[in-house]
Amino acid sequence: MTSLEEAFKNAPKYSASTRSGARRRNKEAGLSGGRSLAVEEVLGSSSPFFHVKGKELKRAAQRYVALPECPELSKVRAAMAQFIGPGRMYTGASVTCRELTREHVCNELMECAASVCLTVPAVLASMRQFITELRLGDDDMSRFFEDPMPDSTGEQSRPSSR
Repeated sequence: MTSLEEAFKNAPKYSASTRSGARRRNKEAGLSGGRSLAVEEVLGSSSPFFHVKGKELKRAAQRYVALPECPELSKVRAAMAQFIGPGRMYTGASVTCRELTREHVCNELMECAASVCLTVPAVLASMRQFITELRLGDDDMSRFFEDPMPDSTGEQSRPSSR
């Protein structure tokens, strides 16, 4: 035990600037200990969301954002309709496509949001997070794609389709 204490006492002391410099060099070399989304992404057909169609993707995004019936929710619906609609045609397969980066997909979604004048930062961040979590293949995301729970009458409640 004494030899261990002696080793710690004689070990070089690092200042905050030395540690930050070492972290920066490690990061530049690709050795950072932080989370890297690119490494952890589950892309292509191995993603649990690969087979998700456009309609399901729109509904899941609306559930993920979790807004009450309000003007912002209408804008989220419009942005997702543009994102998934003609000209872009995003589905689970294209959102999880290895050739498209997360940044590219999020930028496309943010263009759609801007075109419908959606400017609430928290909602925009939530929409970007939705794409990020889809690309990570997070199993918790499955609950947004499941059918709504039946109500007390035994019928399935459906979100309004305005």
